[in-house]
Amino acid sequence: MHYFQFNIGDYRAATAHLSNDEDLAYRRLLDMYYDTEQKIPLDIQWVARRIRLDYATVQAVLLDMFEKHEDGWFHARCDEVIKQYKELSLIHISEPTRLLS
Repeated sequence: MHYFQFNIGDYRAATAHLSNDEDLAYRRLLDMYYDTEQKIPLDIQWVARRIRLDYATVQAVLLDMFEKHEDGWFHARCDEVIKQYKELSLIHISEPTRLLS
């Protein structure tokens, strides 16, 4: 997924309690989620290295802003946006003129 709508007001309301480092971690985690269209891997050390932040900060954000599932760190809003994107992509592939009307 190369694009997602970013609602500044919703983001600000959801992240007002985060430190600057936690805010950066959250943004990078959201980018990872949208870019891969998958849950964040459970290996926090690996994730922290990929988003270039320390383990403790990444762990704190994951525990606060995501849900831990057996197969990764889940974020409901990200999954909903990805689902909508995939549905729209399927419509575009199967009925390319439908989106133009």
